[in-house]
Amino acid sequence: MRKTTATWLAAATLFAGLAPIGTASAQAFNWKQHDGQTLNLLLNNHPWSQAVREMAGEFTAKTGIRLRVEIFNEEQFRARLTTMMQARSSDFDVFMSLKFREGATWDKAGWYANLSPLLASTSATAPEFNFNDFGEGLRKAETINGKLVGLPINLEGPLFYWNKEIFSKCNVAEPMFIEEIPEAAAKLKACSAKGDATVWAARGIRGAIPYALSAFMYNQGGDFATPDGKPGLCQANSVKGVEMYANLLKDFGPPGAANHTFTQVIEMLGQGRLAMTHESSNEFSNVMKFPGRSSDIGLKVLPKGKATGISKPIVFGWGISVSNYSTKKEAAWMFLQWATSAEMQTRLVKNGVAPPRSSVFNGPEFKAWTAELPIRQQWANALVEISKTGTSVSFPPTERVIEAREIVGGGVQKVFLGQASAKDAMCQVDADVAKLN
Repeated sequence: MRKTTATWLAAATLFAGLAPIGTASAQAFNWKQHDGQTLNLLLNNHPWSQAVREMAGEFTAKTGIRLRVEIFNEEQFRARLTTMMQARSSDFDVFMSLKFREGATWDKAGWYANLSPLLASTSATAPEFNFNDFGEGLRKAETINGKLVGLPINLEGPLFYWNKEIFSKCNVAEPMFIEEIPEAAAKLKACSAKGDATVWAARGIRGAIPYALSAFMYNQGGDFATPDGKPGLCQANSVKGVEMYANLLKDFGPPGAANHTFTQVIEMLGQGRLAMTHESSNEFSNVMKFPGRSSDIGLKVLPKGKATGISKPIVFGWGISVSNYSTKKEAAWMFLQWATSAEMQTRLVKNGVAPPRSSVFNGPEFKAWTAELPIRQQWANALVEISKTGTSVSFPPTERVIEAREIVGGGVQKVFLGQASAKDAMCQVDADVAKLN
């Protein structure tokens, strides 16, 4: 597992520009061949899913297929999906999935429909679909054991956001190295003693912590694994990264941080009440919806380690898949093509969804949009950087990724809640993860 996900080897091809290569012959394609059917979608709360729900009527007009869209926050989404899949329910047809996180497990359980025959079919796949327009790394991520099990819908990773107005008011310099973040936090806390702004916020719910934690650990020379492939959070540099992440929450974070995920963090940032965070690139558009944020927010890849010189961010993309228990797989494949088309991705850029198609990322519409505001260009530049230098590994070496991430997050919680030292907590995490294998 680790070998196949250790680095996003070909993600940079997303931006390289690819010659059009069709999957189906140029012929009249019947978008109405499943007219009258209804598809049920189970989606994670995400800018992509929100936008698709708003555009559902357009898909119906094009195909005659109606959509019923259910959107849940990630914890609820995963719980509902698991319950329905374990029951082999045919009550939903399409769902979102992070293949680097759960792909091997869900494929083994038989949850994904094999889309390869549909992709190869000239009657099922529109001639303009152009599967090879997706970056090679993204295509590989959606292929498990030789089967296409989904299509990529975005490119993302956590970025460092900071409120330039708060920093300027307190005369604090922008952190250029990761070691300077706690130093800046201490100065900001002294300046904001009246509590008019929260200095730091980040994900504190167990399963969500590894996403934002990983680069803190990597940039300080740590790793989730030892050189011989065993769980490695107890290594000195790994502990150092965990300690920094946990101490920022403990010393500078908001009350109730253990119950916070991206929704609470982005709300504070958007309202101008948060000085800095390390949060998803996907949330860029939600932050920009708040008045004034396009001028006072700065963003970039998390600063590299001063001692190590390492910058190793997390990068991956969500995918959209068809349930193996769906009785409407062909109609669902129609939806996947429409939802991931170049036309849709061009429009979704304005919702803050980074396009996984090379033609869109390099296209004139995206370039014109990013050129309108400096903050948009910063966002695009950061996406290019994480695609070239990032990794998708935010968990210890095991195939039981979901459980391992919960264990890691639980250990980090103990540190920022003052229940254990970083060293003790991470050594226990390694022991608990080892028992999974």
